[in-house]
Amino acid sequence: MIRHVAPAFPAETLPLQLETIGMKPDQEIFIRPGGYPHFHWLQTLEGEGELTANGQTWRLPVHTGVLLAPGVPHRYQAISSLWRTGYITFHGSMAEAFVHSFDWKTSLRFQWEEEHDRITAHLESMLAFAESGGDPSGWQSSADLYRFLTLLRTDARMDNRPSISKRLERIQGLLSWLDHEFANPRIGLAEMAERLGTGERQLNSLFRELFGQSAYAYLIHLRLRKAKEWLPSRPDWTVRRIGEAVGFRDASHFVSTFRRKEGMTPDTYRKLYGAAAE
Repeated sequence: MIRHVAPAFPAETLPLQLETIGMKPDQEIFIRPGGYPHFHWLQTLEGEGELTANGQTWRLPVHTGVLLAPGVPHRYQAISSLWRTGYITFHGSMAEAFVHSFDWKTSLRFQWEEEHDRITAHLESMLAFAESGGDPSGWQSSADLYRFLTLLRTDARMDNRPSISKRLERIQGLLSWLDHEFANPRIGLAEMAERLGTGERQLNSLFRELFGQSAYAYLIHLRLRKAKEWLPSRPDWTVRRIGEAVGFRDASHFVSTFRRKEGMTPDTYRKLYGAAAE
């Protein structure tokens, strides 16, 4: 049975706005020379299909999908005896900016692992909620759509590299170790690389892919985050003591680093948030 829902449109345009969502038990051929007017997600639930867009043709077995930008000419059809699909179409005042923030192109193919398939589970949950009619404002569907797109970003991959979730799993032990050992001023890039069992260059490359910064910059950020927690909550500790407690070798280095990263001195930060706490 075809399941297709066009949720109620609120009077105001939401940042992310669900237009339609559904599942087709046996997907027919679609040819759209002018594309679809909104963002269009299509994924395979069973069988296999084929989609052509921007001069590329992608096979779509189970656990793959394609995201198309508005107006991209495309066609898709089954290449197995049965092709069951799920789909989402959406727009919104921030939709284009949101998609571009992930550096996604006009048409992209995603694939993900069968185990712990959160992408399909979330689509099914969104569809069931839309069918219930329990969201006249559209805000819950907007939040669910945001979650769906972030799952594509973290759980799926667009090339042969592991997904962000898989890469995070690989370094989770190192991150947990840093969360306990950040106060040790002797920790540096060499120690982190040895802990993970990789080279320093590879470690920095991995951290830049995941966090947009080097491994040592991540450690400095962690130390400053701990300092920002302690400055207002431990008023009896001097700035020097807090700096040393989070891993800085001397107070001047702590103060200068804090000012450069946070735009104020530790003492100013303490007064700003300490007054609020009082």
